[in-house]
Amino acid sequence: MAVKPDYKKHGFIPQAQKGLLIMRIRNKAGNMTSEQMRRVAELAEQYGKGQVHVTNRQGVEIPGVKEADFEQAHQAIIDAGLLPAVCGPRVRPVVACPATDTCPYGLLNARALAEKLDDDFVGRDLPAKTKFAVSGCPNSCTKPEAHDVGFKGVIEPIIAQDACVKCGACVKRCPARAMAIDTELTIDYSKCLACGVCIKLCPKKALTEGRKGYHVYVGGKGGRYSYEGQLVAKYVSEKNIFPYLDALLEAYKDLAGKGERLNLVVEKYGIAQLKAKVEEKLDSDEEIIARLAKFEQKNTKAV
Repeated sequence: MAVKPDYKKHGFIPQAQKGLLIMRIRNKAGNMTSEQMRRVAELAEQYGKGQVHVTNRQGVEIPGVKEADFEQAHQAIIDAGLLPAVCGPRVRPVVACPATDTCPYGLLNARALAEKLDDDFVGRDLPAKTKFAVSGCPNSCTKPEAHDVGFKGVIEPIIAQDACVKCGACVKRCPARAMAIDTELTIDYSKCLACGVCIKLCPKKALTEGRKGYHVYVGGKGGRYSYEGQLVAKYVSEKNIFPYLDALLEAYKDLAGKGERLNLVVEKYGIAQLKAKVEEKLDSDEEIIARLAKFEQKNTKAV
């Protein structure tokens, strides 16, 4: 009896109906051009039953593909200039919000980060499926805390007391009620969401941008048993996310058993031990250190 191909590795999932597959097609950061959507429609008509399902992780599925057509259908995705999805125990396609592209609340370019993460990490083999999400601000529309690794765009507000006229606009509008005026304006940073609302609305520009980057969450998960990710790093710049994520995934591989997702690693070893393992790899792993240098060089050339 012939051994069946590893359908999941190529983004195909066995359907409930025997002999049929679901063809998954991924995009980058949830975006597709009108031409790509036309190609998806053509594939649905040629290999499926003309149906397309949009998944909750921003991909598209075409049900009803015959197992016998697997290789031809997989090649057709590539020939159409589309990206086959990734399933199984590996990094899955990245979910991202529009952020600064179109959203008035966006602080950072979540789409650009998600596309780079897609290029560098999607498809990497790991002990279990691993999902990333990027949110461009603390509104957290993509639910970064509910993913194996989540990135939340943040900006730290800094007060310029000499410019503040104590109008109270920031105090009234602060979503976290983290601001107060007594003899001068103060911020309770233990409550502050780093959402940037106060910076945008201050009429005297007395609130300016401090640290800017991403808060990183680890160990989130949905499904039957949900877990909320824990904060492991704050204000990580885009430049530093890539070596940090490399180190995090290598630490995960070292600590996890087969089939164990990141939430189980956090539960078993604790967040402190995982953080220590990540820091150890950042300090000692020559490949990760070289990766940061390469990223810096590439971005210098781009400028």
